[in-house]
Amino acid sequence: MKLYGSITSPYVRRIRFLCLELGIPFQLVDTMTESGQKELREKNPLWKVPYLETDDVKIWDSHTITDYILETKGNCKFRPKVGDHFYREANLLTAIDQALDNAILLFYLNKEGIKPDAAPYLTKNALRISSILEYIKRELSGNHFFSDGKVGLSEIALYSTLDWMRFRSVLPILEEEIFVNFLNFHGPNKSWMETAPK
Repeated sequence: MKLYGSITSPYVRRIRFLCLELGIPFQLVDTMTESGQKELREKNPLWKVPYLETDDVKIWDSHTITDYILETKGNCKFRPKVGDHFYREANLLTAIDQALDNAILLFYLNKEGIKPDAAPYLTKNALRISSILEYIKRELSGNHFFSDGKVGLSEIALYSTLDWMRFRSVLPILEEEIFVNFLNFHGPNKSWMETAPK
């Protein structure tokens, strides 16, 4: 299995985490190199990561890659995707992804010297992140979203998102005790440590 992406991408990290947790061998093609980027663009019209190739299967969406892995390799100790919690978890994933996408946008614009107050759209994006994080804080029950105490896709998404925001210093995540506790609780997991951005 070939996984195209960068070490720092939070979306790629989710896949790397799942593969390590489930014992699935994979070859990471580093798309931060010229050759990796060239290969990605030849194979994936979106030019985005993660991109997965295995056997005759080619997938360029992180959620679809996750579904493929869980359906073909089993969900092991993770909370299954199906069940009474499905729609709530889907909402959580959508919210977390939206916060992450907006944070990534702010990060890259900031690198170009463009601040959130440069345009109403950017200001709205920054406010949307705050709104989502407030929602996430209300939805968390301790260090999980559901009373089963299991890690599911929403916890995986939140950890990779918060840790990326902390790594990139995009938002003052460490000022929020609930997020600090969440990161400290899940962080010692060997697979999270092995996939940490550098």
